[in-house]
Amino acid sequence: MIYRVLFVFCLLPGFACAQQRAGKKFARQLLLGAHYGYAEDYRSVRDEFFERENYVTLRTGISLAPDLLYGGIQARLIRARNFESDDVHCYMAGVWARGYLLHPSPLSGKFSGRRIGVLIESGFLMGNYAFDYQRNGVRRYFQRSGNWYVPMALGVEFRIWRGLTIEGALNMMYNNGGRWDEQGIGYLSLGLNGHF
Repeated sequence: MIYRVLFVFCLLPGFACAQQRAGKKFARQLLLGAHYGYAEDYRSVRDEFFERENYVTLRTGISLAPDLLYGGIQARLIRARNFESDDVHCYMAGVWARGYLLHPSPLSGKFSGRRIGVLIESGFLMGNYAFDYQRNGVRRYFQRSGNWYVPMALGVEFRIWRGLTIEGALNMMYNNGGRWDEQGIGYLSLGLNGHF
């Protein structure tokens, strides 16, 4: 074990030299972000047979390739309820990767006037958020540990000030290997990102 650690430490100076020579450096930008998402559905009458979900996501990551690819960790807090239950508080946490088709805050001067960005995001999350369907077709929410999710997002970012952007996205999650119409999750979100 100690030999492996020493081997890695011997390689670090070589990695640092490569960082200095490379035109595109690993971890050149930091991304901090938060978004709020909301989803609602109802059967026949909105205030009688409804289900509502609120999502708050916090993420941090670094650029793997500046202006193109980011990766990091994230946590999602969820508050969900239906017409006959109290709020259920759940979480998801895991890793994410985001690719930019257009970057709203590029490091290079060539596109520094661009204010709009287009992104695609995915990852892998674990958590305790779960639901099933009641006889009336409304979701019943509950906590169950060990659930996994594959999130996907398609979004647009708009730079409002230097490295600060506002983001709107369509979020979808494949959940526990079930069919999309039974276990899929989808919601719209609005958030802020900082590119440092």
